[in-house]
Amino acid sequence: MVKHVGIGLLVVFGALTLTFILVRMSGDPSALILPQDASSEQRELLREELGVNQPMVQQYISYLAGAVRGDLGNSYFDSDSVSSIVLRYLPNTAILAASSFVVTLIFAVPLGTLAAIRRGGLLDRAVQAVAVLGNSIPSFWSALLLLQVFAVKLGWFPTYGTAGALSLVLPTVNLALFLFPTMARLTRSSVIDVLPMPYVETARTRGASEPRVITVHVLRNALLPVLALGGLQIGGLLGGAVLTETVFAWPGIGSLAVQSISRSDFPVVQGIVVYVAVIFAVVTVITEIMSRLANPRLRGES
Repeated sequence: MVKHVGIGLLVVFGALTLTFILVRMSGDPSALILPQDASSEQRELLREELGVNQPMVQQYISYLAGAVRGDLGNSYFDSDSVSSIVLRYLPNTAILAASSFVVTLIFAVPLGTLAAIRRGGLLDRAVQAVAVLGNSIPSFWSALLLLQVFAVKLGWFPTYGTAGALSLVLPTVNLALFLFPTMARLTRSSVIDVLPMPYVETARTRGASEPRVITVHVLRNALLPVLALGGLQIGGLLGGAVLTETVFAWPGIGSLAVQSISRSDFPVVQGIVVYVAVIFAVVTVITEIMSRLANPRLRGES
């Protein structure tokens, strides 16, 4: 457990360091903020205000000290701090990610389990075909297709924004399509590995019904790698949200990142990377704790 917490802290520290270096490599911020005809005195005053006229090591120490307090600096173009800007958009991304993850579990786990039980059957082939197809389709293309069919032609859902619960449907489905193939195939392979285990046969010989054997004895053990994958998928989910939020104009950190990059607001981009790294590290540690609670054999491992 301590090891995973340490790894999580290293991930966050690496993200802080990397984003600090990349932002400093992006050039002089005074050239991005001030007009071209600004005087050298104005530029020097702005550099002093931003703290970029200090030695690099001193800037790095100040940046780390501020990050520990939750202070990631200020936007180049807005009066707000980076943290307040990111936290204003982060709940929308969290809602989108959580809803798509739940939808993925609702479909991937039952279908992957049934595909394993009826291995080689029609359902098994259909699930594998859908998984391969889902991995082959770019998320931006599926998003545009969903918009064209269900929003433009059929008019069932809004085309953009957060105009009620219906606005969440298409972005959720698009992100779920991104997650479903991997989760369904891993569930299928895990269930196939667990089905021949002696404790499963023992449960059957003791008279346990087949639904109880599957839900209690098979899935309890087969879902451990699926649970671990779910934690690792959070980073990919937030990354995939960039394209989805852009296409559907969903006001989350993905669309904020695109907007900030387009206008060279690097402190905000830096803050988004740091927050995503922190979320990824926290979710990974929580996933490890849940895995150990679900499997007693892991509790004694360091």
